[in-house]
Amino acid sequence: RTRRNKELESLLLGFMQEIATIRVLDPACGSGNFLYVSLLLLLGLWKEVWTLTGTLGLTLPLALDDVAPSPLQLHGIEINPFAHELAQVTIWIGYIQWLRENGFGTPREPILKPIESILLMDAILAYDAAGNPIEPEWPEADVIVGNPPFLGDKKMRAQLGPPYLRDLRGLYAGRIPGQSDLVCYWFEKARAALVFGHAARVGLLATQGIRAGANRAVLVSRA
Repeated sequence: RTRRNKELESLLLGFMQEIATIRVLDPACGSGNFLYVSLLLLLGLWKEVWTLTGTLGLTLPLALDDVAPSPLQLHGIEINPFAHELAQVTIWIGYIQWLRENGFGTPREPILKPIESILLMDAILAYDAAGNPIEPEWPEADVIVGNPPFLGDKKMRAQLGPPYLRDLRGLYAGRIPGQSDLVCYWFEKARAALVFGHAARVGLLATQGIRAGANRAVLVSRA
């Protein structure tokens, strides 16, 4: 019985640690809503395992820092400086509320620490030292989620500017048709992350317009 209990404790603790190391990436995180919800789901699942461990009379971990989900396993990319800062605050406030509501106290001070894995950058276009357009690297993650920005082909030139649009289209030529909407670039990069083993699952939202025209060609040809 003692040996079986130890094996079960090890199994449950290992699962709790696995939940606490799952990396979630939102490559267009905005104010952090998708990352906030992702963290709550991870915490909810973790608590179920933690509660089961106690119900079975097994030994619970004494310190939660290494075995419980935290904001530090979340990754994001955001181009707007204000949204970039807001996302970090959103995540921390949600995390602190969950701890208090579930009887786990508060995190160690400082309470609102910078989440360095939330990056302030353009997710689909960057430039090297010589000014040449290059494809920015996304952080590796177990899961990619989000609601990338939707901007129709006709509005992209007016809102993004001809130079940016020229560089963007040229960089992804051969992978994304020239008339594709902006959201397709996130879908293509997420697909590439799956192919090269930089992500295991992807769940992105888009409008119904992604089903038609050049957008549809992106989804069908790269599936």
